[in-house]
Amino acid sequence: MNPAHLTLRQLQILETVEQAGSMAEAGRLLHMTGPGITQQVQQLEKVVGAPVFDRLGRRLKLTAAGRHVLAAAHDVHARLATLAREMDALAKRDDGVLNLGILATGTHILPPLLAEFRRRAPGIHVHMAVSTREELARRLLEGDVDLAIMGRVPGRDEASRNPADDPLVREPLTENPHVIIAWPGHPLAGERGIAPIELRHEAFVQREPGSGTRAMLDEFLSMHRIQPSERLTVFGNEMAKHAVMSQLGISLTSMHTLSLELRTGALVRLDVDYTPIMRRWYVVHHGDRWLPPAAAAFREFLLTDGAERVRAATRALLMSGAGGAA
Repeated sequence: MNPAHLTLRQLQILETVEQAGSMAEAGRLLHMTGPGITQQVQQLEKVVGAPVFDRLGRRLKLTAAGRHVLAAAHDVHARLATLAREMDALAKRDDGVLNLGILATGTHILPPLLAEFRRRAPGIHVHMAVSTREELARRLLEGDVDLAIMGRVPGRDEASRNPADDPLVREPLTENPHVIIAWPGHPLAGERGIAPIELRHEAFVQREPGSGTRAMLDEFLSMHRIQPSERLTVFGNEMAKHAVMSQLGISLTSMHTLSLELRTGALVRLDVDYTPIMRRWYVVHHGDRWLPPAAAAFREFLLTDGAERVRAATRALLMSGAGGAA
């Protein structure tokens, strides 16, 4: 037999006839004529290749084949009932699963936003991927991630999106200021209006190739014709901060990663002209894919209340770091 030729209506009729005990009673329950019921059962038997009922007088009894088909019908309808419940849950904006992507730098701004969102929608479960820009872009394109918080998308400039060759939609979330940091006691700590050229003899701690922060540092040094005395490459923001604390060099990093260090005085911000360098965080999703309700709800939160919360935190960081010290 070919199960693809079976219909849900035929399986429903089989269940109803078995429960009712007759074609006529099943027709009454299903608002069908007796001949209509008989025709559907005959078509089912043709697909199965065997009778599904024995006619014992006016009473119908399932054959062995009929019992197998009935068991399959129960399985199908049970699974469909489960699917209906799952679709109902998916349609609720306070339930379901949020597949979220984030850059390592963004993990410093995300937790308070996620905590507030979870208070508003406690039924949502979060699956979070922390990765590089290239990997996040790939996951968005392939549908592994519904929503991402990231800076510029690899290979894409600030120009307007062209849906024909770029399906990723970027919506501005908030500013992402980058500053030069040093250890307490650095000769330039506390100085005001430091010209970039004064950094020419400094050792720089720089992020790994492919990092947006690394590209930003390269651009800054090139623009001001600075040739550092040494460039130490590390992987990740935390390693960069610890390298600066260990006096291995100064570094450029996002202020969003510095809240604790500036507050405790473990690091200081150097008041270098042309800094902070302002970049943006974006909320990114695939414009040609359906955005699940949980992701749609989080996107809406990020672009309204969430954005204002991050902007307020950014203003506080910039004020706390003003003047070259925490």
